[in-house]
Amino acid sequence: MPQQGKVQSRSTAMAFVVTNAFMLTTPLKALAETCEADNSLFNMPLLLFVALIGTTVGGLVVRQQKGELQRVNEQLHQIDAALRRQAKIESCAPASSYAPVGGSGRIPKNEVIVDTRKEELISQLKTGKNFLRSQDHEKAYAEFKTALKLAQNLKDPTEEKKAARDLGASPQRQGKYREANKCHSTVLGF
Repeated sequence: MPQQGKVQSRSTAMAFVVTNAFMLTTPLKALAETCEADNSLFNMPLLLFVALIGTTVGGLVVRQQKGELQRVNEQLHQIDAALRRQAKIESCAPASSYAPVGGSGRIPKNEVIVDTRKEELISQLKTGKNFLRSQDHEKAYAEFKTALKLAQNLKDPTEEKKAARDLGASPQRQGKYREANKCHSTVLGF
């Protein structure tokens, strides 16, 4: 490795020496000459005109692309908002297929398909959890029992499992371990 560094520094030094020697051997007048066009008055306006057209076309294309990018960005924001609304309603969204509707128009909330039974189920689970937090185990148990029935009617195993798990939490906190064990073993059945 040290030899490779020496070879590289030698070649750099040699290039420097050769370049300086070349500069000294060429006549200085040749280095100082400038290139002049024969018909500069005729060529320059034509070149400026071509450059002006190129700049104008480039600017128009960029402006058009900016507008298109803003439109696509707006559509992505709409899709994201619709997916977030659905995710709040459903814990899993396996059947979501969203696409922008009609150019740049917004997707109204009433066009998002919502299952009211699913909303009610989620509401029951949230209410039951609030009752558990406030140590009202009887009301929590009733909410979770209703939520379990709703989940069974919807035939949604994920929500059934959540409802059964939460249903077991209420008797467990009351010290009714056999009843809690039944609910928790139901969860294991899923």
